[in-house]
Amino acid sequence: MVVNVRSRPLPPGAGQERRRSTRRPVTLGGRLFFGLAGLSIDCVIRDLSDHGARVAVPQANWRGSREIRLLSLREGRIYSGTVIWQKGRYLGLDFTHVADAINDQTPELAPIHAAWQASLANP
Repeated sequence: MVVNVRSRPLPPGAGQERRRSTRRPVTLGGRLFFGLAGLSIDCVIRDLSDHGARVAVPQANWRGSREIRLLSLREGRIYSGTVIWQKGRYLGLDFTHVADAINDQTPELAPIHAAWQASLANP
């Protein structure tokens, strides 16, 4: 016997992917930088696409700013963007700019470069 659990049709567009690019599941070490004082916390990058990511932070009560920079420790990439959602200890990020840490020597990124260099020295 087959039972249809959906008694009414879904509205148009429901269940469709809304991302601008395909996400891929990953497990990468990262560090989120936020605020004017260069505050940062460790995180785990769980999903990554060309335009965003889902990251896990240590605690569910994220109190950082909306504007962030994410350093992917393995790739040496710096993703700039915003936090667009939070569910428990997961944050959804939308990227506006991506740079390679080795090529982008902008002075305001000095704390990020230092963190990346430290990660290379202590794998």
